Amino acid sequence: MNRNLGGDSLTIRLRITLWYMCIIIMILIILSTALYSYVKYKTNQDIESTINKTVEGIHIAPSLDFWNNLRIDISPNIANNQVIIQVVDYINQQVRYSRNLVEAGIKLQYPEPSLVQKLQYSKISLNGDPFTLLTIPILLEDRRLVGLLQVGIYTGKEAKILHNLQWFLVLSSFIVLAIAFLLGLLVSKRALKPLHNVIQASKRIENGDDLIKRIPRDVPNDEIGLLTDTLNSMLVRLQTAYQGLNEAYDVQRRFVADASHELRTPLTTIRGNGDLLKKLWSNIVSNPNRRIEPHHVDLSLEAIYDMNSEAERMTRLISDLLTLARSDSGIVMEKKTVAIYSVVTEVVRKANLLPRTVEWRVAEIDDLIHVQIHGDSDYLQQLLLILIDNAFKYTSTGFVELSSLQKDGNIGIRISDTGIGMSSDELSNIFERFYRADISRGKTPGYGLGLSIAKWIIEEHAGSIEVSSKENEGTIFIVWLPMIS
Repeated sequence: MNRNLGGDSLTIRLRITLWYMCIIIMILIILSTALYSYVKYKTNQDIESTINKTVEGIHIAPSLDFWNNLRIDISPNIANNQVIIQVVDYINQQVRYSRNLVEAGIKLQYPEPSLVQKLQYSKISLNGDPFTLLTIPILLEDRRLVGLLQVGIYTGKEAKILHNLQWFLVLSSFIVLAIAFLLGLLVSKRALKPLHNVIQASKRIENGDDLIKRIPRDVPNDEIGLLTDTLNSMLVRLQTAYQGLNEAYDVQRRFVADASHELRTPLTTIRGNGDLLKKLWSNIVSNPNRRIEPHHVDLSLEAIYDMNSEAERMTRLISDLLTLARSDSGIVMEKKTVAIYSVVTEVVRKANLLPRTVEWRVAEIDDLIHVQIHGDSDYLQQLLLILIDNAFKYTSTGFVELSSLQKDGNIGIRISDTGIGMSSDELSNIFERFYRADISRGKTPGYGLGLSIAKWIIEEHAGSIEVSSKENEGTIFIVWLPMIS
């Protein structure tokens, strides 16, 4: 499967770079705006300071005759800045201009007396050149307007500086953004290289069948390092689960094979006996006058007995398989408070009916009279009968004994025998399905399912089982079940 990191969407590398660019753009806009505003503010302050110095050199005595007493004294430094001056006399309707205005033939516009309110700065253009103009009303003591003083200064140089600064900030911002974009791609590539390595290693593991492989860990304990550790831990769990599934499939295949083998034998016997009966009685039916021989009857009865015996064997096998299927499906037993003494006495009674060649002993079990457990009495009886029946099968001389004991809030039911016993290697496998020790195969009837069922019943009752055995000396099973306080 081909997975393109780009696809129809942006890669992480490009997205990180774009976010990084957005942050830089915001910073550049804020810094450029602040720098331009500061320079413009300082420039306007300098211009207004120059105008104020010019106004200080103009002496006007507020009176009806201020026109004749007007005196203008402008310093050369200020004059070099191309200062323009215009004085308006509203009383006599006269206007006086500075020399540079007269030489240029320019007249400044001035407002009507009714529109003059207070001192104010304004931006004007004369012959295409920028000026900053200060308009000052000339007022008498009774606040009556008699004239107007207008002082302006050429600001073309300052405007050019601000214009150049604006272009410089714009161009430098674009250059910084281009450099930042390239550096961002380079830095993000280096930063995401370990992640790329993780992706490539994961693809190699995905395309292969070997779950033993792990992603190399060559990064520090950062987010990518933690991601690598997480993926490796996940691979360990997947490997464990995969191995568990393989083992389960192997058990299932072995289980089906063993079940098929066990079912094949009785079915073959039944079919053979059926064919024998069919052949035998077909000849008799085809010859009605033929005398029925006594050995024909004996053969028929023997065949019927074998068929019935094999049918019972299949019934027991299917019943055991059904019990194991219930355990595999997770069916939970319906448990209730059970008096263990009544369960054990019923088992003792039924055990007396089992086929055996040895002595059946029951030790003192009166300490079970007042003991109660949480469980299912039918399954508990099945558990104990499985263990007792196994003991009878594998014990040819001596005895089989049932006894009880208590320990740490648990009741123990012990079943011991003096049979053939088992080796330590065999003990580790006795609870596997269809497992039977080689020494018993073909000699002792059974399918090897009893102890698997017994183990499931014990686990459902939150109990445990202990097994100890020595070859040719016997075996001891102890079933521990938690008591109800």
